[in-house]
Amino acid sequence: MMQTTETLSRWEKIKHGFLHETKKFLIATAYFTIWFYAIGLYNQSQLLHFGVDGADTIFSVSVALIKAAFVGKFLITVEMLLPIKVNKGKPILMSLLGHSLIYVVLVMILHANALGIEGYLLHGKPFLEGVMEFGHAKLSNLIMIAFIYWLIILYYLTYFTVQKAIGEQEFKEIFLGK
Repeated sequence: MMQTTETLSRWEKIKHGFLHETKKFLIATAYFTIWFYAIGLYNQSQLLHFGVDGADTIFSVSVALIKAAFVGKFLITVEMLLPIKVNKGKPILMSLLGHSLIYVVLVMILHANALGIEGYLLHGKPFLEGVMEFGHAKLSNLIMIAFIYWLIILYYLTYFTVQKAIGEQEFKEIFLGK
């Protein structure tokens, strides 16, 4: 029989929390790595279309993994500071939409900063010049990028919010069929 967190000792609660957050981080990192790698492949295909040789696959996977680890840890930290409230019998849609928009803004800021740092460290450009390359400083491109990130983040948040609402064990039974 499994103990509830109320009956666990302090050390067991810390261990349980650490394992839960580690598992959540690994799931988030894997999920975002797949998405960022797919976006990277699309970008490479566009470069090849215009006759520019893109990065190799190992580099693309590495960049996707590093970016995903940062975004995953960042989102988990934000979730801890600004959790989505789940109340039985109340819809979660509005909470999900509100939180997902906040997360998209934060991820866009994180991504812009990453481009600024990349421009500075790899290309010797001033930080702000690297940031201005985000979406080629066009509002339509930034909106398009934000929409793609929103779709990615909304699914991620929905997954963990539904899991929180119905319980991890029941969610596993529904999702994995055991």
